[in-house]
Amino acid sequence: MKKTGKYKFGILVSLLLVAGFAFLSSCQEEEGSSEVILLSFGPSGVHHGDEITFFGQNLDKVSAIVFAPSVEIPKSAFNSSRADRINITVPEAAEAGKIILKTPQGDLESKTILNFEVPVVITSITPEAKPGSTITIRGEKINWIERLTFPSDIVLTKEDFTSQSLTELVVTVPLDAQTGFLLFATGGTKPLTFGSEDQLIVTVPTVTAVTPAAIRHTGQLTITGTNLDLITAVQFGGGASVSKANFASHSQTEIKLAVPATTLKGKLTLKQQSPVDIQTPNELVIILPIGTTATPSPAIPGTSDLTISGTDLDLVAELGLPVYGSVQASAFKSQSATQIVVAVPVGTKSGGITYTTIHGFSGNLGVTVRVPAPGPAPLPITLYDETIAPGGGNWSWNAVVSDVASTEQFYSGDVSWKFETTSGGGLSAGGITAINVSGQQVFTFALYGGPGTNGREVAAILNDNWGDYNAVVLEEGKWTEYQIPLSRYPTTNLNQIVRFAFKVEGISSSIIYADRVGFGAAGPPPLDYYIYDDAVKNNWQQWDGWGLTSKDFANEEEVFKGTKSIKVVYNDTYGAIQIGRGSAFDMSGYTTLTFRVYASAAQNLIVQLNNDADNYLSIPQGWSEVALPIATMNGNTGAVSELRIKNNNSNLPVTIYYDEIGLRN
Repeated sequence: MKKTGKYKFGILVSLLLVAGFAFLSSCQEEEGSSEVILLSFGPSGVHHGDEITFFGQNLDKVSAIVFAPSVEIPKSAFNSSRADRINITVPEAAEAGKIILKTPQGDLESKTILNFEVPVVITSITPEAKPGSTITIRGEKINWIERLTFPSDIVLTKEDFTSQSLTELVVTVPLDAQTGFLLFATGGTKPLTFGSEDQLIVTVPTVTAVTPAAIRHTGQLTITGTNLDLITAVQFGGGASVSKANFASHSQTEIKLAVPATTLKGKLTLKQQSPVDIQTPNELVIILPIGTTATPSPAIPGTSDLTISGTDLDLVAELGLPVYGSVQASAFKSQSATQIVVAVPVGTKSGGITYTTIHGFSGNLGVTVRVPAPGPAPLPITLYDETIAPGGGNWSWNAVVSDVASTEQFYSGDVSWKFETTSGGGLSAGGITAINVSGQQVFTFALYGGPGTNGREVAAILNDNWGDYNAVVLEEGKWTEYQIPLSRYPTTNLNQIVRFAFKVEGISSSIIYADRVGFGAAGPPPLDYYIYDDAVKNNWQQWDGWGLTSKDFANEEEVFKGTKSIKVVYNDTYGAIQIGRGSAFDMSGYTTLTFRVYASAAQNLIVQLNNDADNYLSIPQGWSEVALPIATMNGNTGAVSELRIKNNNSNLPVTIYYDEIGLRN
């Protein structure tokens, strides 16, 4: 204890007899001294309002007693005062701490702490508050609260309290607080832990408006509402997020910010320091280019100008044309918000047009470019090509449109068969004078997928025999030739073919076009020069390649013609097979480099001569023919010592079969 005079030490045995009192060891002054000495006080665990007794020597000289934190009781308020003891009532404002006795020699401080058994009572708590604002807790003995815990274990200690008194505690609501019950912890000889009777409602931001409702990428968006100053970030559809540091402006009622260039249509999610997110009720619409028409149809590559009409086309920085690739806006003949005019480059094929905006966002424009389909040679046996085979008629079912002479699209000749249904119907010709096709190898046909058919299967049925079910996969917006080996129709009477049918599966409404339906002889006409035909030919050799799990130049699993084909399993996005020769070969005297290719799903490939520039192409599901005009191919066609056929797909592994590789005059 703090001393104001000279003390001598001794053991006060008599103090051990004071039962139920806290003992305080003290110094014993010499007999006859006038010095004030505090020996002990008690009982321990006294309550507020109870009487406490101080034992010592010369205590009648004490003028006042001070309890923590600074509650002073003058001598006039003592219950009793004698030289050996003082009785006093514990004031309600007293807190745990050391006791100070005011004496003529100065302040005398106890060595031990006076503590209490305190029944803290909460009478009211601010019912709702915003993070960062204060709440007030009122009641009795509130000064004994030592710790306050918010939901999610956010703890405030006395050092964090804004203010605290006997009847009131004021604290600041943490920024990451959320609605829930409060947990209190008190001090005293018997510390208590208890919760609030009601939840504290933590105010969250609200959104009243997002304007504009439709916006272009990088445009400034305004979010209005309440308590928006709590927002730390805004997340857009597609996952792009803008932090508060990048807001154009930020207040309690408004946020202004730029829409990220990768944003997709969707609701906004407003983040705050609390884990409670706020989502807007309505989706933000991103204004993107939309094509409505593309004319002429068909357009002739190298000759026609394609006029694309639509909305917000001024956002287009680049168009993607099928097979050909990209055309920059600088090459457009004209461009406005409602129209783009672009020359159709040589090499363009039929298919959907894509775009990239001035902000770098890419998507499908919604229109297709259609070019004249190649005019393949007539089939050995035809069921439909311009007209239905003799004796046959239009046996389609559930048709909205079944036009056997449509001029909208064609693969061979000048017309095709257009079929539209809204109730799961199918295109079919029946009543055909029986045809014997047993000497042929494949059932072949060309299909064009209308809107919404991409990736849909089409059943290809002969003689109404659904037991011999075969299907191919449609490609939307382009013609695709399919060939199904007749071995896949084992129970169909190939000696008497009288009907065929095509039905789009999985959807009730669809539009397709069919052309050049019939049967092929045992393989295509021979090529004028072979690189591979059951084996490598004409001094060409199988080279190593790269990015392959395996390669088999004598595969018998899937063969287009003959008994062998090349099976390749690519395990690299740009893996390649190599067919080479010791001396360079001049291809320039031929018109076409061609090969047959089979894939279980549509794929992208690259053809490369030597180590020259790439020739990109897309192939459909099933067997198809690749025909590359020699005159327009990239690479030195006059001196070819190596042919590479490369993968161009990231979804690995990819298995491809090749057959009939060579040249045509």
